[in-house]
Amino acid sequence: MHGLEDLSFNLNLGYDVSKADDHTKTPTNAPSMFTDNKNDGTNLDKHEIEKYRSTLLDLYANYNKEFNRKHSLSAMAGYEWQRFWKDKEVTQFDWDGNDIGHETTYEVSELYLISFFGRLNYSFDSRFMLTATLRADASSRFSPDTRWGYFPSIALAWRMINEEFLQGIDVLSDLKLRLSYGQTGQQEIGSYYVYMPMYTASYDNARYEFGDKWYTTYRPNGYDPNIKWETTETFNIGIDFGFLNHRISGSVDAYKRNTKDLLNKITVPAGSNFNAEIETNIGNMESKGVEVALTAIPVKTRDWEWSISGNFTWNQSKITKLNVIENEDNKASTQTGSAGGTGYYLQLHTTGETPYTFYLSKQAYDENGNYLDGVYLDANGEQTSSENEKYVTGKSSLAPYYFGLSTKLTYKNWDLAINAHGSAGNYVFNYLKASDSYEELYSNSTSNNILRNTYELKQEYARRYSDHYLENASFLRIDNIRLGYTFNNLWDKTSSLNVSVGIQNVFTFSGYSGIDPELSDGIDRNSYQRPRVFMMGLNLNF
Repeated sequence: MHGLEDLSFNLNLGYDVSKADDHTKTPTNAPSMFTDNKNDGTNLDKHEIEKYRSTLLDLYANYNKEFNRKHSLSAMAGYEWQRFWKDKEVTQFDWDGNDIGHETTYEVSELYLISFFGRLNYSFDSRFMLTATLRADASSRFSPDTRWGYFPSIALAWRMINEEFLQGIDVLSDLKLRLSYGQTGQQEIGSYYVYMPMYTASYDNARYEFGDKWYTTYRPNGYDPNIKWETTETFNIGIDFGFLNHRISGSVDAYKRNTKDLLNKITVPAGSNFNAEIETNIGNMESKGVEVALTAIPVKTRDWEWSISGNFTWNQSKITKLNVIENEDNKASTQTGSAGGTGYYLQLHTTGETPYTFYLSKQAYDENGNYLDGVYLDANGEQTSSENEKYVTGKSSLAPYYFGLSTKLTYKNWDLAINAHGSAGNYVFNYLKASDSYEELYSNSTSNNILRNTYELKQEYARRYSDHYLENASFLRIDNIRLGYTFNNLWDKTSSLNVSVGIQNVFTFSGYSGIDPELSDGIDRNSYQRPRVFMMGLNLNF
């Protein structure tokens, strides 16, 4: 706009749509027709259709201005609107199209997110920098009284390399000191309607039969009308550095985080709500850590260049407050880490401990270290057959150490890149092995397979809480390897073609006995192998 050349507007619009269509036909002679459905051999024609829509509107304005060559100012203000919608329809008939007592069910839900945000940047003489931001976010997951969250931040930086007292030190190519404080919000908690009283249609095997017709029942859901945003405030101090004309560069950051009103699903006392567990704000957590990033270029000639990058993070977290009743040790605890079914919880949130600490039974072994099926140790070290003698293991699914590695080698028109990442000190409970048993051989009146581990240990029944199945899940995964060649000057100096081949999920180094040690919740129920992907790429530029 004339007279406002320093002002610009940006508008982003997005729309995503997807549909899943699942059609399953199960014949009369399938064993499941005698254990599921109507349990009388009636065949089943089941049709599920799921639809997803997401809409985005993002509008913001930028203003940039320089004053007297030493002052630089930029400001941004904007608005964002998002809508997530999903619909599920399930119909069930027999193969002849007859209604077999299952009503058509519909599940429609939607989530809205609204945000106002602003940012102000100021720089003086390319030495001192200030950034301030403010976000106001609203989520329809929360009630009108708790819907809005306000999250400010401020950051200061001193680019020391531009100071006169550092001029003439040729080995130093960059040096900047940073200090920041900020708040962020979290509203991802699972259900779209965690604050509202709602009803859920019953499962197939919970319907009631009157005469020759089956009727759906409805049950009230658990809810928390006062649920609100989870808020994390972070204090950070960091330094950026570079040496030898940026042949070596990196950063070091130290931080402390305080999270209040943690969001999680927890069990609640019987009769206090409509469900045995609800999604709510459970307490506060404290975290601290150090992050280090380093990049080096050991070789740089006319034809060759080799770069290596790595990052390392150490993080320690502990729960400082829980909104539940304390136990006899003056600690508040709540169960988490559901393994499926009713009451199978393998982890605890406990004050003074890392979140998602495993809470298990101590497995007993004979004098030769051999596994004793169904035998555990109580608090006094005495053998017992009760799995209810549990203890806080001090081991969590959260890793205290994370790291990443990458390297790139180029020779003339050739380029080779390798990337890897991993973690150390985290644990996974192998529930697949723990829940398997000889009993599974003849469940549902059919013959099943059992795991080799079950046969070798002669595990008669499921041992769902035995710490024998708690394993160290430290790992290093080579994520991808890529080799490419670039053809330059195809028809003019600006045209080029890069041809590449690559592999994703190359190999994983780990002592974990299961399929994959990298699980978000640390409980291996039924994970699938990550696919190894072979790729070929063409990239044309002109």
